[in-house]
Amino acid sequence: MNQQLIPIDAERAERIGNARRRFPDHVVDRVVAGLFRTDTDIDAAVADFTTLGRGAGWRLLGEALRTRNPDLPGAPDSLRKLLTPSLNPPDWFDAEQVRWGAQLWWRFAPAVIIGVGGTLLSAYAYGDLNKPQAMNSRSEKMAAKRYEETSRWVLAATEPGALVPGGAGFDATIRIRFVHAMVRRHLRTCGRWNPTWGEPIHTTGMAATIHGFLLLPLTMHDLLDMRLGEKETEAVRQLWYWIGYLMGVPEELLPHSISDATDIAYATDMIFAPPDEDTEVLTKALLTGGLRPERVLPQALWGISAPVLRPVLSRIVWGGSAGIVGDFFDPDGIPPRNHPAVFTLRRIAVVRERLRRRGSLGSDQHIALRQRRMLEGPLNAMKAESAPVDPRHVVTPRAPR
Repeated sequence: MNQQLIPIDAERAERIGNARRRFPDHVVDRVVAGLFRTDTDIDAAVADFTTLGRGAGWRLLGEALRTRNPDLPGAPDSLRKLLTPSLNPPDWFDAEQVRWGAQLWWRFAPAVIIGVGGTLLSAYAYGDLNKPQAMNSRSEKMAAKRYEETSRWVLAATEPGALVPGGAGFDATIRIRFVHAMVRRHLRTCGRWNPTWGEPIHTTGMAATIHGFLLLPLTMHDLLDMRLGEKETEAVRQLWYWIGYLMGVPEELLPHSISDATDIAYATDMIFAPPDEDTEVLTKALLTGGLRPERVLPQALWGISAPVLRPVLSRIVWGGSAGIVGDFFDPDGIPPRNHPAVFTLRRIAVVRERLRRRGSLGSDQHIALRQRRMLEGPLNAMKAESAPVDPRHVVTPRAPR
């Protein structure tokens, strides 16, 4: 993209200049260009779906994923173009490495849960990146529901072995790509989108989420003295590289190495807009209603217990995550090694690592399956949403303030 055609306001220009003094130009250029770029392949497929009969596009998508064949009668060329590279993975895709990466990512569930929570919170912290969530209103009005749906996608996408074509994680990730496109299409036509924010759900924002899911759990493992080895870290990187590829993140913004991913994460932190009113609204929604713990009780008690339990448990979980990961993307931030939760978890983790190294905890696969239950169990107990959000039901416009 011609940099001279990018609509940069004075404040963003200053932030970009500060980032250039800190990071190589090739890092900053990729981040800036991605602000004004979207996943055009999925946008074309969604546009073509609107020209087909009611529900026909979604039926074609389901059939293509089920049969692993994008070349179906009646399928638009855009759907073939979209799905062919994913259903026929490139030579660099290593299914066993991705499987192992998923096992390792789940080595200690608290690291994952805090890292995922921190990634979601970070999306709200920027006054431009948060606009799709704010304008769609699901994150404000249905904070718990959105967290549950996101957690179900994370569980599906990181299930060891489920990211190959035909796997549940593969299908869920492709459908989340359609979710982004549906929201983006709505935002482009709603008449309230400000182009100085960048494109709706731009590729830099998508990359920021992938980098967060890669880096924050790894950082938590380090904080808990559970540092992964070089080969283990590389397997986790390949996991999130493949997920990012399936999500439509362009090649130049995928995590080519941990150091490159870290540079991109730090640069985006400097270039994105500072917190604004929507940051406060969205964060408050999580802190007061980001969980639905009353649903573990009999349904007759939900109404009277929700006003008490939701804010208390939500603040403990989400506020605790914010206190731990708040400065992770600040190059000058100090790791919160002495945070009470980190200190306590580290003592547990050290004991677990001794047992794991002795073989007492079983294989990486067995460890991952048990650790995943630490997220699945509470979700099931709260009668949470059972699946990621359906792209057909994703748009919920917010009333103007």
